[in-house]
Amino acid sequence: MTSQSTELPHNFEKKETRGRKRLLKRDDILNGALLIGLDNLTMKNLAEHLKVGTATLYQYFENRETLLMEAAEYSIKLLPFPDYRGQGWQEMALEYTKNVQKILKQHPSFIHSHPVTDYGYKIHFTLTEKILTDLVSCGLDAKQAIKVAHIITMASYGGAVEAIRQERLPLNGANIQSYISSQFKEMDSDEFPILSENIEDFILSAEDKTDFLLRIALANIQNEFEE
Repeated sequence: MTSQSTELPHNFEKKETRGRKRLLKRDDILNGALLIGLDNLTMKNLAEHLKVGTATLYQYFENRETLLMEAAEYSIKLLPFPDYRGQGWQEMALEYTKNVQKILKQHPSFIHSHPVTDYGYKIHFTLTEKILTDLVSCGLDAKQAIKVAHIITMASYGGAVEAIRQERLPLNGANIQSYISSQFKEMDSDEFPILSENIEDFILSAEDKTDFLLRIALANIQNEFEE
């Protein structure tokens, strides 16, 4: 995804803005942006959602890009981060993966955005620092925590992509297992001998695939930590 630079030219002069007197709270605007979804956000549809004129929004934000960056950072603060309850680092990693995957699924543009031109590195660093802090609280040292954070990040991204893909299938009330099974029955089984014998093991929900990947990765890295 490409995005125009949000830097203002050196000769830029801010003009007086018109619109309703500031009756909104900044958080109202950011919450509205998240309800619409950052992928589909425009100043026009946000203004309509908040029942104000677009000029009112420009009293708070210079342009759509600055609004997007602040809304993205705000969304991270709203994440239901797992509380440290004395659980082990593996359980903490599983909980974090589900939470990060949830916000990626809600805002797919987070997946394919470039940190510099779109939402900024601060969001990436803010989330990572929080994950690392909690993993260290679970007993890992900083270097170990970083390795686990990489697993969390990649599993979250992969799980979100698969969840979005599965949600967009024309299931018509069926679950993913029955839908893919019905599609496979239309194939010539002789062309797919291995799949034909193991189709039930092959078909997994996005959540099951993520859990499978995580448990293998976390078990392997635990062995590395114990060496």
